[in-house]
Amino acid sequence: MHHIIETAMDLFDEHGYSAVTVEQVAAAAGVSPRTFYRYFGTKEGLFATDTHAAVGQDLLAEQLDLDDLPGTLQRIVASVYAAAAPSGEVAAHTPWRGMRYVLEEPAVREAVYTALDDLAERLVAALRSKGVTPTQARVTVRAYLFGVYFGALEQWHLDGRVRPLPDYVQQGSAVLARPPADSNSSR
Repeated sequence: MHHIIETAMDLFDEHGYSAVTVEQVAAAAGVSPRTFYRYFGTKEGLFATDTHAAVGQDLLAEQLDLDDLPGTLQRIVASVYAAAAPSGEVAAHTPWRGMRYVLEEPAVREAVYTALDDLAERLVAALRSKGVTPTQARVTVRAYLFGVYFGALEQWHLDGRVRPLPDYVQQGSAVLARPPADSNSSR
C-alpha cells in the first residue's frame, strides 16, 4: 500500500492531482486497477489511508492517556515524525507528504475529514468505555483531532514545513489548555 501511495504522490507532484487517473497510478505502481480499488476505494482514498497512518490510529488507541490527552497526541506525532524524519529534516516521503492536496483539492479534503470522523467515533467510544460523559468525550476528541492535530498539520504545511511538526502540535495543545489572550480584557 505504501508503494502505491508513494507512486501516486510522485505522479501527482509531476502531473497535478486532477490529471492523474487511477489506471495511471496502478500501472506505475505495477498493480492492477482492481488491486488499487480494493485497497483504497477511490483516488481520494489514498489520502484517507495515509491520514490514518499519519494520525497513528493504532498508536493512539494503544497509548490513549485520559489524564494527559495533549501529551498523548504530542508523543504520537513526535514518534511518527521522528520515524519519517530521523535527521530532523523533513524528507519528501513522509506520512504527511500529501497535505498539499488535502488543502488544494476539495474531494481529497472531504475524504480526509471522513476518515478523521471515523477515527473520532472510535476514540469517543474508547473514552466512553473509560467513564467519560458523551459530551466530554465528543468535544475532547473533536478538539484534539480536528482542532489541534489537523490545525497544526495545516499550519505546519502552510509555513513551509520549516519547523518540526511536533512543535505545532505542542503549540496547538497549549491553546486548549488556556484561553487565548484577549486584547480587550474588560469584556
